[in-house]
Amino acid sequence: MINRLANYIASNGLDAFKHLCYAYTHHFKYSCILDSCQLNTGVYGGNYEFLAAFGADEIYDNYSDFQSAIRQKGQWLFGVLGYDVKNHLEKLTSQNNTLIDTSETSFFVPQLVLAIDKDGEIRELKGTISSDFWQPIIENNALQVGPSQSPVSKEIYLDKISKIHELIREGEVYELNYCVPFTHNYTSFSPLAFHQQLIKRSPVPMAAYLRADHLHLCGASMERFLLKKGNQLVSQPIKGTIRKGNSPQEDQRLIQELENSEKDRAENVMIVDLVRNDLNRICKRGSVRVLELFGIYSYLQVHQMISTVEGEVASDKTLSDILEATFPMGSMTGAPKIAAMKHIEELEDFKRGWYSGAVGYITPEHDFDFNVVIRSVLCDTTKKTLNYNAGGAITIDSVAESEWKEVQLKTKAITSILEPAN
Repeated sequence: MINRLANYIASNGLDAFKHLCYAYTHHFKYSCILDSCQLNTGVYGGNYEFLAAFGADEIYDNYSDFQSAIRQKGQWLFGVLGYDVKNHLEKLTSQNNTLIDTSETSFFVPQLVLAIDKDGEIRELKGTISSDFWQPIIENNALQVGPSQSPVSKEIYLDKISKIHELIREGEVYELNYCVPFTHNYTSFSPLAFHQQLIKRSPVPMAAYLRADHLHLCGASMERFLLKKGNQLVSQPIKGTIRKGNSPQEDQRLIQELENSEKDRAENVMIVDLVRNDLNRICKRGSVRVLELFGIYSYLQVHQMISTVEGEVASDKTLSDILEATFPMGSMTGAPKIAAMKHIEELEDFKRGWYSGAVGYITPEHDFDFNVVIRSVLCDTTKKTLNYNAGGAITIDSVAESEWKEVQLKTKAITSILEPAN
């Protein structure tokens, strides 16, 4: 089968093979596709160019069952850690309204795992492709989506930023990630077609498509939460965003503006310090270091400031220990982390659900790679509802009007597909 796959890619190209994989998910209620879009996040790339998992032998849709699953090695796991897993790790609660009902985790043991590594080698890591793989289902890709709705108007947003500034002045936090939710109802919508359009319009190194029964998560994330390879841990927080220019000259000016932005550098270094602190809880003393600080990386929609932090995990630390020390990622909370999460619950009026969580995989040897769930649309095909969210880190130097514009920038790739007339 590997020869047939290699011949197919040689004749038709990598994108055609990826399209077959996406189409193959129609045959399963659970599937996950992780695509680096032939890009890297910062100075460190993952192990795979493309990783696809199909079918579910076992499903773990709460944190307790997930914990049981990762106590033993020997099986692949794919899925998502929802933001509210935080409630199991700290004395926190989530009382806000749910926009789309999600389980706190959704992981599955796949029946089939296909991979293309960074050297272009194709692998069947588990299971065997069936003949259906070569005969993709043709679906209706018509898009009929209603207008976006949000409980947060610009006026409300500006008021929230004012309240966050007051919290900072009172010493409660020094950075807080505040997010705005958007929803759409739809008549006709294909999650697969949308996801492929999204990553074509906004190719990113940590793209993820996850199907968990009637829920589809379509994500164009460029941020890595945490990667483990052997004893090495790598985290790559993003803080600092600026739009792309309309010419190479404007792009260069904008990149320099981002590079020299004291506000963005301050946001970034605060989260880098938080990540270093998290990693020091489970890494060997003296092994945590910053590989790159304030790196600027360009994508089709935006330029981003990305830093890379690594450490060597201590030999007595388990997978549970690692996740409990680092989740959720500081780039989506603020700092201090626990105080920021408490105030996020008060300031936001919705449950984040899978947003601000992490999608990825765990190998039988307990290596793993997880993204940060941002720039993502969650689709509930039962209720015909879509949800996506966007926000940013607020510091004392944040200008409310500029932060509001950044929210619109971060949703641009999504809204350009859902609301093409606008």
